[in-house]
Amino acid sequence: MVYIMTITTIGIIGTGNMGSAMMKGLINKGIIKASKINAFDVNKALLDTQKAELGINTAFATNKELVQGSNLIIMAVKPQVLKEVLQEIAEDLATSKPMISIVTGVPMAYYEKIAGKKFPLARCMPNTPALVNAGVTAVAFNEFAQADFKADSKKILGSIGNVHEVPEKYLDAVTGLSGSGPAYVFYFLEGLIDGGVKMGLPRDLARALVLDTVAGSVKLVQETNKHPMVLKDQVTTPGGTTVEGLQVLEDGNFRGILIKAVDAAAKKSKVLSDNIMQQ
Repeated sequence: MVYIMTITTIGIIGTGNMGSAMMKGLINKGIIKASKINAFDVNKALLDTQKAELGINTAFATNKELVQGSNLIIMAVKPQVLKEVLQEIAEDLATSKPMISIVTGVPMAYYEKIAGKKFPLARCMPNTPALVNAGVTAVAFNEFAQADFKADSKKILGSIGNVHEVPEKYLDAVTGLSGSGPAYVFYFLEGLIDGGVKMGLPRDLARALVLDTVAGSVKLVQETNKHPMVLKDQVTTPGGTTVEGLQVLEDGNFRGILIKAVDAAAKKSKVLSDNIMQQ
């Protein structure tokens, strides 16, 4: 059975990196026609460029006008301007006007607090690989989200990568893991590349070897469904080169440092969320 989305027009408030990625994903995957995507951003030059490139509808003078002309809203603004935007559009939010928010670190209770009303809401935590349609998004729904809205939301978010539904209480941990995770991976990649260069490899070759090695390792975990520890042991010959390298990582508490990084980022996310609720 082919799933058919019930939403006919999508309004996107904020067309920066993530908002733009969502528009492109929706169009490229044929989820909705470009002419049915309404967009508004304070950066008019950016908006004009996106209209010319994508064919989206930008004929709105305010966020309020966009909301009035859309069936579903995607909120993609910076956290510091969210309050102002919510106050502007509050009158037009309703149970028939659901919202998907990709604003980082803002609890769902805050939307109800500022808008002064209840409406179907999906709070999401995507990550930056969404810019190349390879992201991962965790999404939590409030109690007013019906089955059709949940299905539509997952279809929309699926345009930029994989989607996982979670309880809202997990989103701070998700932020520390997959939200911040790309930065940890980039840091790791940089270190491996520099290691190759240190040992005499040309930088371009070291980069290619590292990227292919990491991509292949991830694919091996995915396709075999084996625990990473099992696959690690298959590479580690007794008395060989790999165990020498692993000993260095173990001496440096590499695994413990990664755990501490996720823990620190998740706790910071919780602090920021708590601060927002006090505003």
